[in-house]
Amino acid sequence: MKWAFVATDVDDDDQIDGLDKLKWLLALLRAQSWSYQHSHWTVRGDASYGNHLLFERLYNSVQTQIDELAEKIVGIYGIAALDSEDLLGMFLYWNERWDVVDCLHRRGITSEQDLQNVVKDTYEDLKENDQLSLGMDDWLMATANEHETNQYLLRQVLRTKNAMQEWQPLKED
Repeated sequence: MKWAFVATDVDDDDQIDGLDKLKWLLALLRAQSWSYQHSHWTVRGDASYGNHLLFERLYNSVQTQIDELAEKIVGIYGIAALDSEDLLGMFLYWNERWDVVDCLHRRGITSEQDLQNVVKDTYEDLKENDQLSLGMDDWLMATANEHETNQYLLRQVLRTKNAMQEWQPLKED
């Protein structure tokens, strides 16, 4: 699924520069952390303790990425680049997008797919416009790699859930 920028002050996606794309990525990570922490608090049912720990692992890993990206943005573009009002609107976009998915694991997978799309688009844009430092290149690649692991973990839970639903115990005579 292709994602789209929803900035109110931009008429054309081509006008969104590298900084804006990095801000969208930062907002996505913050929304993802919120979503994972909310899932950590509210998970229930069979294997809830294991899922509780899984979601804790996921939101903790995202916290580090949020801090690293925010510091990179400030280092490259300055403090003013992290305008709270802009970031809040972007955060709400992602939160509302994922909130319609009832299954916490599928919600996580949806957010991970969005993250992969945003990282790829941001990487390509920064590279095309000669704004991609070696450090940012490394960070984007490492982040994408870590989130592929997150997708794997979430998909494993769904595979197990599906297998359990399909399995029927033998009826005793």
